[in-house]
Amino acid sequence: MRRASEGFVLIVVSWVLAVLAVLGAYVDGVVTSQVENARLAKQAFERELDLYGTQATVTYLLVTSRMNHRGPVLETPQRFSDLLPEDARLPDRGEGELHVTGRVYAGLRNVRFTVQDEGGLVPINSPQVPWFGTLLRRVGIAPGDVTRIVRRIEDYIDMDSTLHVNGAEAGRYRASGKPPPPNWIMASPLELQNVLGVPDIITDAQWRRLLPLLSIRPSTGYHFDTMPPEVLAATLDIDLRSVPPLLHARTDRTISSLSLLTMLTGKHLDIDPLYMRETPSRFLRISLWHGEAGVRTLAGLELTPFSDVAPWRIDYRYDEPATEHDTDAPQTVATPLLQ
Repeated sequence: MRRASEGFVLIVVSWVLAVLAVLGAYVDGVVTSQVENARLAKQAFERELDLYGTQATVTYLLVTSRMNHRGPVLETPQRFSDLLPEDARLPDRGEGELHVTGRVYAGLRNVRFTVQDEGGLVPINSPQVPWFGTLLRRVGIAPGDVTRIVRRIEDYIDMDSTLHVNGAEAGRYRASGKPPPPNWIMASPLELQNVLGVPDIITDAQWRRLLPLLSIRPSTGYHFDTMPPEVLAATLDIDLRSVPPLLHARTDRTISSLSLLTMLTGKHLDIDPLYMRETPSRFLRISLWHGEAGVRTLAGLELTPFSDVAPWRIDYRYDEPATEHDTDAPQTVATPLLQ
């Protein structure tokens, strides 16, 4: 009887130990999972903090720095007056500058960013400018479809209900099951996809090429110093292979004369020289992403240093998939004052 009792106790103890082992393994798994989740959450938070920290720092530098034809000149120590002391040394050419030409820079930790002068992009709210149609044709859109897109943008943003030839007003939008046009300017480059027929005309591949080159800003002249190569080629109506001499020349001096343009490209533009801008506009686009790619965050910024409300304003923000090009380390430049 005693042996049977001892055997029963041994079995019970074994079961208790087995249950405790299973419970311990479960608790260990839960704790490990919770620790891993906390680590991932912390990592995600730090990534977001790096992105917003980089954006805030770059925005501050854009607002507080003086501009040359390439972008803000970053000086150390910073000054808050246009008056320079007699012994002041300005940065050498190419040093202490932040180019607003889409150049890739290193931000905080693993963040990469670019700043693009939107004055150097193609204005979708002014579709009648010649280089808008030229750019569309350059990415493979048929001339008839280009005309249709231009007319439908005009009907989308104008403040009347007069129908342009090849255009579309509220009736056609309702018949297609789409909201009527706002009869106001587009607030983001993505809004171009809301124009009736545009998603059917522009393919995904063409859209990926166009989107970085489009702006909602009003046309303020010709910003040859900050235009991306594709926009330069469309504006001058020249082959993309003819653009490099112009890109090289603008690293040394501003492209502000028609004779210089003709000398560099062999192309003569019949434009008023007064519309050739020598400094970037107050409209800038900041793109940010992590070095391992993933998602790019884009913000459309307007510098308002003399405003009573705020020294800058963010007019739009959207995300888009990053590309393999975004992880190209050799194109990444260290940013002065952002180390």
